[in-house]
Amino acid sequence: MQDEPTTLWKLRREDAAIECRVRLMPYGIEVDVVRDGKVMLTRTFETDSEALEWADGKRAAREAEGWIVVPLAAADQARVV
Repeated sequence: MQDEPTTLWKLRREDAAIECRVRLMPYGIEVDVVRDGKVMLTRTFETDSEALEWADGKRAAREAEGWIVVPLAAADQARVV
């Protein structure tokens, strides 16, 4: 079972964009941090709460570095783990 990724958040700073995508995999919940369309980091978690907590921490750290939250389109928000 492999799920289509759902975007949890998007951030922008100057001309760079970063987003966090999550999907259900046979071995757990997989979270990707994608920068300018390329996967830069992938982590796998056993539970959705662990995955969401980690993703929230990454977002908060980026915001502290000056990244700005980009509102998600309705399609991006349709499914969350």
